[in-house]
Amino acid sequence: MSQRKVLVLCIDAGGHDYLEASDIPNIRKLAEAGFYKHAHTVIPSVTNVNNVSIATGTFPETHGITTNYHVDRLTGKGEFVEDNRFLLAPTLFERAKTAGFAKKTALLVTKKKLLRMLAGGTDIAIAAEDPPAEYVAEIGPVEEIYSSEINWWLLRALRKVLREHDPELAYCSTTDWVQHKYAPDEAPSRQHMAELDRIIGEIVADEPEREIYITADHGMLPKVSALDPGRWLTEHGIPSSAIPIIKDRYVAHHGNLGGAAYVFLKHHADLSKAIETLRGAPAVDEVYASDEAASQFGLHLDRIGDIFVLADRNTVFGELTATEAPVAIRSHGSRYESDVPVIGYNSPWSADDFAYNLDVGRLFLQSIT
Repeated sequence: MSQRKVLVLCIDAGGHDYLEASDIPNIRKLAEAGFYKHAHTVIPSVTNVNNVSIATGTFPETHGITTNYHVDRLTGKGEFVEDNRFLLAPTLFERAKTAGFAKKTALLVTKKKLLRMLAGGTDIAIAAEDPPAEYVAEIGPVEEIYSSEINWWLLRALRKVLREHDPELAYCSTTDWVQHKYAPDEAPSRQHMAELDRIIGEIVADEPEREIYITADHGMLPKVSALDPGRWLTEHGIPSSAIPIIKDRYVAHHGNLGGAAYVFLKHHADLSKAIETLRGAPAVDEVYASDEAASQFGLHLDRIGDIFVLADRNTVFGELTATEAPVAIRSHGSRYESDVPVIGYNSPWSADDFAYNLDVGRLFLQSIT
């Protein structure tokens, strides 16, 4: 019996609408030969939370990554989450090595921060944002992070790794600059997906027996209004601040405006009043105290704000210079970007086994331990 080999591909913001609008015959063939499932993301629907959930097979209550930007509730100190200091769970790569499943593992990502978070247990770890010289020499130079081309380069690097190193487990994750800038039916979006599909076709042709999963960390939708929940509360006599969970260094993607936020109160005694006040705020869909949020969404209680808020379909939260503002941006983070595909090819499981994108990692771990 041949060695089982697995590839997990997370197309950042690769929601159903982007797949449906694009000419992607190779991905469609994978789905027809295997399965295509509408699955849930972890909430909040942002990159860090969901990539780590997939790559550990666990919810944030276990792996500890609940945001792109962590604020310590005791000290008020904030820092970007872009390495493994906050990671509490082993990666799929570490578990695969421990279980004896894999002699060789590979991680290929566009963003350096994901590499620093998830590289534990990998033999090959490549970030297109800072590529190895030998890969540039063979594949060609890499375009900037704010481009379609960087994702195409990444998949070409993935193909090289699979052909030359043949890892039993490989994980690859793109970046979502294209989806932040273009709707599914716009030409740059269709071109982006078509080229990804073309390279995926080459990967499958190289090794048609490899087990492949394609999913997304979140979807993407247009937004027309912004709200600063911290300013809203402060104006209503409750001193507080709010950090959008999407906040990271890649501001050209989203302007640090996203559909979910953690609220930090100056006085915890204001909690009940703050929750009631936020429920009356414009464009706020859901409001949860920290303990309720942790229970409802599988979040790590010590890694979230005093309050968790989710925006309506058309709104983003941010740290604004005014309480409310009109915007024209494509973003994510809310419940409305939480419906994503899971495509399985050569899989031992069926579509019914997948409720969340992270089930790709969870079921893999169950099968090897």
